Amino acid sequence: MRQAINFRLNKEIIILLHSLEDALHTSRTAVVEQALRHYARKKLHAVPTLLEFAGILKEEDATRMLKNIRSNKHNKNIETEL
Repeated sequence: MRQAINFRLNKEIIILLHSLEDALHTSRTAVVEQALRHYARKKLHAVPTLLEFAGILKEEDATRMLKNIRSNKHNKNIETEL
């Protein structure tokens, strides 16, 4: 069951939303849902699995290494353990 929500968008985004609605021949709701799904897939799943797919590291090792890199990005003497 769908639930109604309210939010405010600036004029540029409203124009973009209407353009996508027309171009895709779908509803504004469908455009927003597709955009959120795409954004979530991009932000939540892409980075940790990259090194795993390359066959270099297991997922947990890749995740730990990326976490170390992010936490030490200002330190030029990074030591990474596997």
